[in-house]
Amino acid sequence: MTSKEQIIKAARKVFERFGFNKASMGDIASASRKGRRTIYTHFSGKEEVFRAVIDTEVQKLADKLRVLISQEISPKEKLRQYMQTRMNDLRELTIYYDALRRDIVSDINYMEDIRKEYDRMEVEMLKAILDEGNALGEFDIADTFLVSEAIVLAAKGFELPIFLGRSDYDHNRLINPLIDLLFEGIKKRTGSSSTKQQ
Repeated sequence: MTSKEQIIKAARKVFERFGFNKASMGDIASASRKGRRTIYTHFSGKEEVFRAVIDTEVQKLADKLRVLISQEISPKEKLRQYMQTRMNDLRELTIYYDALRRDIVSDINYMEDIRKEYDRMEVEMLKAILDEGNALGEFDIADTFLVSEAIVLAAKGFELPIFLGRSDYDHNRLINPLIDLLFEGIKKRTGSSSTKQQ
């Protein structure tokens, strides 16, 4: 682990404990067991350290999702696992959500840039899954980019309870119905149990 990576790892714990506003470069230096001069060799200030921590958190999740979509499983199962992995790992983005909850966006403009960049990466990854499904004849989607954007937007609804800090929230029970809805739609089908009862 490089000196910079050690600083980022230590800074994550500092921000998690104190939050952005109360954390200081001195706290980060102490936690990383580095001198302030060493910290400033890698970072211009606390804001840049904070961004590095968030970038690292988000990038780890993005890398994990990229590995998942490269697996040799069906596109439908890939999409299901993608959503489950995404939501399970989002709970680990504690610094990211703490920044949003404390409205640090108003003080650090790049928070919105990070959100937009992550959304763009997600659309690309989801589009790759949908394009694969089309190519294999498993899906029939006219505009995979548009549908990918819609899925990203829908997934944000799953994030709200996490954002609000609800510890009792179980997103897993909602993922399968969402995936089934994406694939099966909501129209009534001839021969369904509901049709037979009429």
